[in-house]
Amino acid sequence: MLSAQLECKACGWWTVCGEPELVRRLRAIGMFRRAPEPPEDLVREMLRTNGHRLPCDRCRAPGLSLRDGTEADDAGDWEQVVACEICREPIPAERLEFNPKTKRCAACQTAADRGATFVEPDYCPKCGSIVELRVSRTGGLTRYKLWCTGSPPCRL
Repeated sequence: MLSAQLECKACGWWTVCGEPELVRRLRAIGMFRRAPEPPEDLVREMLRTNGHRLPCDRCRAPGLSLRDGTEADDAGDWEQVVACEICREPIPAERLEFNPKTKRCAACQTAADRGATFVEPDYCPKCGSIVELRVSRTGGLTRYKLWCTGSPPCRL
């Protein structure tokens, strides 16, 4: 599984992301508009060529540097990061040690066991931003329309 460390040279912020989080970040800058589950080699190539466009979560400056999780760490103790498929937070190493094939963190799995349903967001086919369902402001029947949340929003 693909993982990478993203670092901001401007403010010093950094994070470790698994493949689902990397795909989400690339979608936010317009990549993978029509690919619901892009292959790992394509994600790796898009990170290599477009990683400089990723914005920092803290200062919003573009130009995050990328360190691949498969490279040897300076201390030699790089751990594989697996993100929860629902909340996108890293799954603790203890949980992965107990159940290596798990795809959800303990909180999301507990919620799913209790009957909670999780809806995967829809993405705009033009820009890759998340799409919302809104009430159309026309007279007569109530109608719903999909709206792009990108800036500027696309016309669907």
